Amino acid sequence: MAEWITEQELCEWLKINRVTAYRWRKDGMPYMGKTKSIRYNKEEVEKWLKVKTEK
Repeated sequence: MAEWITEQELCEWLKINRVTAYRWRKDGMPYMGKTKSIRYNKEEVEKWLKVKTEK
């Protein structure tokens, strides 16, 4: 089952700040929700990061 995490949890997990998370969303990182209720699927984020680092 998919694990959904908050933006704060994402930042702690990846050791990034909120500005980086925002930039990555604009660059195509998968997420759902709006403003205060944004959630990330850890599995989808891992796949996205893998594709980004292979370029």
